[in-house]
Amino acid sequence: MNKKNIGTPSHIRILVVEDEPELLELLSYFVQSEFNSEVVEAKNGLEAKKILEVDPHFDFVISDYNMPEMNGGELLDYIRSSHLPIKFILVSALDQSKIFQQKKITPDAVVTKPFFTEPLLSALRQLTEHLEIDSKPDQYTSASIDHLFRFGTVPYPLFAQLSDKKFIKVLKENDYFGIEELERFRKKNITHLYLESIHSQIFFKKQLDAFLALSQNKDLSHEELTIVNNDISLIIKEMVTIFGFSKELECSTKNAVDLAFHTITTDPAINGSIKNAKLGSGNPLILHSSRLPYLANYIVQIMGWESDTTPYKMALASILHDITLNHQIHAKFEFDFDSTKVAQKELNKEHFDQFINHPLKAANLASRFAEIPTDVEMIIAQHHENCEGTGFPYRLNHARIAPLSSAFIVAHDILCYYDRVGDQFKMENFIEHKNDHYQSGHFKRILIELILTSAK
Repeated sequence: MNKKNIGTPSHIRILVVEDEPELLELLSYFVQSEFNSEVVEAKNGLEAKKILEVDPHFDFVISDYNMPEMNGGELLDYIRSSHLPIKFILVSALDQSKIFQQKKITPDAVVTKPFFTEPLLSALRQLTEHLEIDSKPDQYTSASIDHLFRFGTVPYPLFAQLSDKKFIKVLKENDYFGIEELERFRKKNITHLYLESIHSQIFFKKQLDAFLALSQNKDLSHEELTIVNNDISLIIKEMVTIFGFSKELECSTKNAVDLAFHTITTDPAINGSIKNAKLGSGNPLILHSSRLPYLANYIVQIMGWESDTTPYKMALASILHDITLNHQIHAKFEFDFDSTKVAQKELNKEHFDQFINHPLKAANLASRFAEIPTDVEMIIAQHHENCEGTGFPYRLNHARIAPLSSAFIVAHDILCYYDRVGDQFKMENFIEHKNDHYQSGHFKRILIELILTSAK
């Protein structure tokens, strides 16, 4: 798959080689968003070799090391033995530079996983200093419509290309990108849309950093998980007993929750916000937030919307969605179906404004940190919207709420209902309670799946 920035002929050509499909896609978009470049993708060294045999005119190869069929070292050996004037940047979990030195072939740069975005940018900038190009990308950066569809609501405007220099806005900031929009573009043979490069740099870097954070599989210490560590095991047992979650769902969600807490506790700014919010053991908002990812991932699973990063996204959204609330003042309103009406009656103006604005404030907090995916902000911002368009803060209806946000909202509703009825909870009673309210869009589809699943 080729990705091109539209503009002057002074762009650089980069071949990106990576055997993990999602990382390949994100890495390609990330490089394209940072440099005036044409990016070509290869799934392994052998595929890259075949591309170079036909078209050797590349400025750079960015390659993983461990790959099937032909690894990064063998690809580098081919490039050097073929006397191709191509700069080679190796991406590896281990520093392979000494091994290559023994073979008398060396990459031009080595960057190590898992967190390599900044070292990679630094290497590319150094290696392009001698080239007569503008290292900055053009005004627009492309992204496939299939990739953009995953986010439901895209946080930045999207443009379609009419000619080499003419672009037209087709979706506004925070517009919903659903199946209807996807099919509409496909019918017009539009495979890619464009973001303004000033936004795409942030957009793709955050996605790539979040993916790398999820894939590092780092063992977490007890100290890193002290916020609610004592409550997690009880919460898991409770969720499994009441809702009958599978062992696989239990384990994948628990791992994602651990990783989410690691992300938060190792970021000074977010960790400071948590400490300021006094989210300690026994806080009802934390207990609520610790239950949410299990239910949200359960709904995503039965809907077939899951991906490798979904549990992590739901865990982050769950932990952060109430981060700006005062648990002593706001907790009971967060758990109430009619929270707006009740809160308006019982809270003074200052506390009511804090409650009404907390989805936006929490989303804004999440937006500041590189390792949190962009769509986590969207889930947080939309978590008090509803199918009928009477929620807050945007009053979005079913057509404007993203799929992952819909799953999160339904999970939130289930927990509200559970908090009301306690041990008497039955899914069929919840379904009956919400039947008239979930009659459109993703909400109706979720309701049908809940009915089918609870009947088994």
